[in-house]
Amino acid sequence: MIEPVSHAPGSAAPTVSVLVVAFNSRALIGRCLKHIFDAAPGTAIEVLFVDNGTDGTQELVAEEFPDVRIVQSSGNVGFAAANNALAQHAQGEFLLLVNPDLFLRPRAIDILVAGARRHPDAVAWGGITIFADGNPDTGNAIAIPSLKEFASMALGRSLAGQVNAADFQRDAPVNVLCGGLVMVSREAWNRIGGMDETFFLYCEEVDFFVRLREQGYSLYRIAEARGEHLIAHGGNLSPRRLMFKTAGTMQFLQKHWPAPKRTLGGVLLWLAAFERFLAGKMVGRWKPRFAQIGEAYSDVALKPHLWWHGYDRDKGYKAWLDRKT
Repeated sequence: MIEPVSHAPGSAAPTVSVLVVAFNSRALIGRCLKHIFDAAPGTAIEVLFVDNGTDGTQELVAEEFPDVRIVQSSGNVGFAAANNALAQHAQGEFLLLVNPDLFLRPRAIDILVAGARRHPDAVAWGGITIFADGNPDTGNAIAIPSLKEFASMALGRSLAGQVNAADFQRDAPVNVLCGGLVMVSREAWNRIGGMDETFFLYCEEVDFFVRLREQGYSLYRIAEARGEHLIAHGGNLSPRRLMFKTAGTMQFLQKHWPAPKRTLGGVLLWLAAFERFLAGKMVGRWKPRFAQIGEAYSDVALKPHLWWHGYDRDKGYKAWLDRKT
């Protein structure tokens, strides 16, 4: 039986620093933090928290979780910049990124650390995100942007979701991990300078893992480390979310792809969005789900100038960042 390890501030340096970036997560954060502490009975951890939102999440954490180290917010600076800020205060050998809508299963952190010891050739180890019924979601099948992936989206189905459930039953080397449940060697994090803060939201973790692999590092998925993921608690089909996701993808293309390939990729992204928007207009009257999807993709389809340049603050970015929808 594993003896519980003290998590009290001022104790010996932790093995794992858990980084939690919240954005209007008051309804979820209590459950998230409780599960984090329950997930590490055999591992010394510290939990660092920053609030990018304005709904009082930080006040709740300060009142109900005195062992959590709160890093002062600088406003809604984005996921990458917020994690970098937390990492500057972290003391652990490993940095574990956990989304506020991710509820770790018992011993998940212990299992990740054991996986890191078992696969010391890797520098990042990700868990399996699951639905409430225990079935894996597609977060761990996130795809590195490619023309093949974009073409599949334009044809109606992303390749990222086409995974075999058996793949989640064993540890395996992978090209990319889910940024909502991933543990990274602090040494490797420092070596590549953390996350690229030109990404505001989405695709920053893909860029991070691509840069790790460019340095010759490997990544591992640890099958038994699991957490329930509510998936985009701000709205899975929110127009704002889809705009961020598309802009994040274009930011990646701007950084990693040459101009001709980047242009073709952008056209395919637009085509996929426009097809969904058009389908919503054509059949949404009879199929409400199509209407919902069409509305969600309307801005991406009709205002490509807002995402075409990624997160370039001097172009489309500022025009929609503060939107409420």
